[in-house]
Amino acid sequence: MSGAVSNIHLGSSSSSSSSSATKVEKLIKKFDKTSVRSCVIGISKISLNDINNNFCHTALLLSDLRASKLEKEKNSVQGILIEYGNYPPDEEKDKEKEEGFIKDGYVIYRYGTEGGLRYYVNDFKEFKKTFSDIGYICLDICQDNQISFSFLLNKIAPDSEKKWIKANYKISLFGQNWNCQTFVSHCLDIMKPAYDSRFISKGKEKVFKTEEDNESIVPYIVLNTLKKYEQD
Repeated sequence: MSGAVSNIHLGSSSSSSSSSATKVEKLIKKFDKTSVRSCVIGISKISLNDINNNFCHTALLLSDLRASKLEKEKNSVQGILIEYGNYPPDEEKDKEKEEGFIKDGYVIYRYGTEGGLRYYVNDFKEFKKTFSDIGYICLDICQDNQISFSFLLNKIAPDSEKKWIKANYKISLFGQNWNCQTFVSHCLDIMKPAYDSRFISKGKEKVFKTEEDNESIVPYIVLNTLKKYEQD
């Protein structure tokens, strides 16, 4: 693979949530007055694991802008980054930093101390840089499924179910998985975004054994879900 070594490690994303000048609740209030109109799937390399395009991290950035407007916007555009993984990080240095983000309201864990699913504010340009070095897919959510962030979160991860906690996280090369890709696939089934392979943008990283086809950079589980919402 070409390029610098990624900050994203096996079993996690960047070791702690990206800090932001905006507390996540502030943006949630804004999104709850409008709706989530688009989502961006970020596909990023996992450090020191040059295996194939299915061995990568996926995360979602949710926006209240249409996909076309989000792509064309030259100024900073904030969205809510939502991801599932082996969080919070275990390393003492990163754990202390993450606890600071939680205390200050910059990151929220859906299930509190049980970890796993978390969300926080992230800029679209920063998301493409940090979470999309393999590529990203910017998609419009069909109008019938454009709902507030809080309502969407309750559909994705009901507070009572606790499916997306840290203890349930599992990644295996040879068995069943319950990880970031499973989560993104689950979210797509709820949002039902309009998909076309032309919406895929490749990043700077060259995935091992990747073909020229844009869809070759997308993990199978995510691609199979996207295909259900492919435009005619």
